[in-house]
Amino acid sequence: MISPNSTIGKNVIVGEECKVWQYATICDGTILGDHVVVGSCAWIGKGCVIGDGVRIQHGAFIPNNCVIEEDVFIGPNVTLTDDLYPRAGQPYKPTPSLLEKGCSLGAGCTVLPGVVIGRHAMVGAGAVVTQDVQPYTKVKGVPAGV
Repeated sequence: MISPNSTIGKNVIVGEECKVWQYATICDGTILGDHVVVGSCAWIGKGCVIGDGVRIQHGAFIPNNCVIEEDVFIGPNVTLTDDLYPRAGQPYKPTPSLLEKGCSLGAGCTVLPGVVIGRHAMVGAGAVVTQDVQPYTKVKGVPAGV
């Protein structure tokens, strides 16, 4: 089910039994696996690869070229970033994050560029993740700590 009010770019591949809710944007060249849910007002950049069973909640921001493995949960208003030195009008080298299988990102957390969230790790709501999170670890706070 893809809402007619969503925006789907060129060459986007949508797997079986996916749901894309109203006002979501999925940019060019992104691949959605099977059984993916993209919540309303979520924004997914160009060239992302999103594995089977991923749940992306309302208002999440996923920049270009992110890899999100299977069964990841991304809570509402989660922000992934990819620019180490953001400046308007200047070129940048994108440094996307990697979300490994089964990890979970709580509502409103922010993940800085290039951070890897390990398998089955959990990030608490509102956390600011500045460094890699090891598999099967829980982090919370600003900056996020174990």
